[in-house]
Amino acid sequence: MNNSRRDFLKVGAAASAAVVGSGTVTGAFAKEFANRTTKIPSASHFGAFYAHVRDNKIVDITSQLDSDANPTVMVKALADRNSSDSRVKYPVVRKSYLEGKGRGDLRGKEEFVRVSWDTAIDLVAKAIKKAQEKGGNEALYNASYGGWAHPGAFKPNALAGRFFNQIGGAVRTSGEYSNGAAGQVNPSIVGDMEVYSIQTAHEQIIENTEVMVLWGADLYKTNRAGYSVHNHRCFDAYEEYKKAGIKVISIDPIYTMSAQEFKADWIKIRPGSDVALMLGMMNYLYKSGKYDKDFIEKYTYGFDKFLPYLLGKEDGVEKTPEWAEKLTEIPAKTIRQLADIMISKRTFIAGNWAMQRAHHGEQVDWSIITLASMLGQVGLPGGGFGFSMHYEGGGDANSGKNTIGGMSQGGGDKVKIAIPASRMSDLINKPGETVTYKGKVIKYPKVEFMLSAGGSPIGHQPDVNELIEAMRKLDTVVVVEPWWTPTAKMADIVLPATTTMERDDVAGAMSYSADRIYAMKKIVEPRYESKDDYEIFTMLADKFGKARRYSRGRTVKQWLERLYKRSSAKREMGISFEEFWKMGVIKYDIPKSATKFVRHEAFRKDPVNNALKTETGKIQIFSDKFASYGYEDFKGHVMWFEPAEWLGNEELVKKYPLHLVSPHPTYRIHSQLDNTWVQNVHKVQGREPIRISPNDAKKFGVKDGEIVEVYNDRGSLLAGVVVTNTIRDGVVAIEEGAWYSPEDAKAGDSIFGGSDQRKVRCNSGQVNVLTSSRPTSQMAQATTANTVLVSIKKAGTVSPNVAYNPPKIIGA
Repeated sequence: MNNSRRDFLKVGAAASAAVVGSGTVTGAFAKEFANRTTKIPSASHFGAFYAHVRDNKIVDITSQLDSDANPTVMVKALADRNSSDSRVKYPVVRKSYLEGKGRGDLRGKEEFVRVSWDTAIDLVAKAIKKAQEKGGNEALYNASYGGWAHPGAFKPNALAGRFFNQIGGAVRTSGEYSNGAAGQVNPSIVGDMEVYSIQTAHEQIIENTEVMVLWGADLYKTNRAGYSVHNHRCFDAYEEYKKAGIKVISIDPIYTMSAQEFKADWIKIRPGSDVALMLGMMNYLYKSGKYDKDFIEKYTYGFDKFLPYLLGKEDGVEKTPEWAEKLTEIPAKTIRQLADIMISKRTFIAGNWAMQRAHHGEQVDWSIITLASMLGQVGLPGGGFGFSMHYEGGGDANSGKNTIGGMSQGGGDKVKIAIPASRMSDLINKPGETVTYKGKVIKYPKVEFMLSAGGSPIGHQPDVNELIEAMRKLDTVVVVEPWWTPTAKMADIVLPATTTMERDDVAGAMSYSADRIYAMKKIVEPRYESKDDYEIFTMLADKFGKARRYSRGRTVKQWLERLYKRSSAKREMGISFEEFWKMGVIKYDIPKSATKFVRHEAFRKDPVNNALKTETGKIQIFSDKFASYGYEDFKGHVMWFEPAEWLGNEELVKKYPLHLVSPHPTYRIHSQLDNTWVQNVHKVQGREPIRISPNDAKKFGVKDGEIVEVYNDRGSLLAGVVVTNTIRDGVVAIEEGAWYSPEDAKAGDSIFGGSDQRKVRCNSGQVNVLTSSRPTSQMAQATTANTVLVSIKKAGTVSPNVAYNPPKIIGA
């Protein structure tokens, strides 16, 4: 998207949010609007807002401008999502399953039958007990992953986990998709995951940073939404970055929104070769004597054990800039210039999370940390590194106060099996087999029952076709959801949940600033026969005689008041829950001292008393613990491993000549909002866009605005062409999160068909149809979604995309 269009949308969203109660239209209009509607405060991942309601209908959404400095257009789509035709209206059961025939092979291929809540809950309880009889609680799989459903305290994944723990537990997830590789490595290297840690304050960057390297980070785009309630104040800080004259360098195959905003120098790196670039820079810094030897000696461990590899004495290949040039397609001269500018100027490296979602992704953050150590600026104001400047307003100063927590999953889990997040298909397909994970071995149990609440695995899991085939092997699949997501369509039993607009909840603001508590008040009555997740799991717990233990006899409001008591608003400011609920929001002041925060400064000032939580208390350039694992694809120090799929694979490139990356979406959080009008802003003929360079568009004979087929051995999808100069040759990009829909689904049916799942084209552009379930390494077993080669061709005749249609329901 060009700058002018983006600016229009940004300004348009802010302007529309300011209409009510302002003089921008007319005072009479605003007064009449206010008299005829009720304004109710709430909050979302996209920002805090007011819903304007009349006759139990949401007629407008406006941002809380005192809590959202730069609203995005996405918040406007929340009303549309709430009343979407894709809502799950009633409890339903797949026809063959209800008839007692099972027929898992028909899962996703046949109609549903409307049933009562009592019947649905009884069937779920019966299925759980059947699985327990077959294989104990290890036969139960809680696929409710993460807390991204909404920012409130009553997150579906927590409520699902709480239920399973009441009945003895279930197989669950370890790690995550966001940082599945880095999250398992960084704590041992630098004593902290880093990816969720408070970042050096914006004020310190503005005052001290001379060079900012955006190593794959897109601050502007990914900070449009957050895990909690985003305040978007970071955009004001970015304007100050520009005024401060900070030189910005973007190392990325895409000239991102942030690169455009900062007018960054663009290093068009070949995807998957970032570690090679860093090794080339490190080799140059060492051989030229320009690296910070004092920092290495005082604050790090194992540089001497890493050096033989860097110099080629370990494997016979010295990691020179010339060596790196062949892998990265960045001239050796440029590699040296990069190293020179970073060592000579106060430099801040803003890492990202996408690079570690690739084959051997464990190496990426470790490489940045090692490079930053050689630069010697870790712990200096405006220097060092950070891995979450692009997330949750990283760089915002912290209030130092407690906001509000969420519901606990509680105790009672006797199942000690937690699989790496991306191993869902393997769990189902490979019972009895083992997998290595962080130096240990996990044995997959035989899973019979799967439950997903508040998320859609057919969307965030790699290799969608593999997962669909795997799910058809299970005895029972249950989904608790407000909408007919692709995963819901693959279920046996679907229970309709309310949205956050149809129940009370609370939320804290921003993981880093922590300066607000929001009331998420019920805006409208629940639609159709939906129930909130808390009630659904309490009903289910009752079937096991655990309802009282699950709920502790408390209503939702009583839980919210209990959670609120732990906040600084109650403990320090003395504001009662009743006062808070009436106010709708509580604001904390940010102390001046917080604007002086520098990450790792305490460690730099006193590495003995502020030692890192690592093997040696220092930065681990070499890890004896990691070396002891004996893995072939993960060693005791940073290494370059060639990815299985990349543009350097000459044989594979003959068949699939384009590298596909799947960035976070511009107008969604993952798959959220894909069923709303806001997607019309960027979709091409109702499908996810594929960005391609002019040279590649000409090479493949495709034109801007037309539909093409994107394919590899794992599957194929349809996407709309966007020809742009903001992506390097040889690379294409499809944003993740589109709702999967097979091309053979018919309007009014929307059922997955086809005898060979991999031959069915996805009609909406769900990129994980093309990604691989190959793990990063034996260490983290994380997703490798950005290690993908594809080709494209003309799509031919296409049918309408019915991704957002509900399936056929008998008795509805």
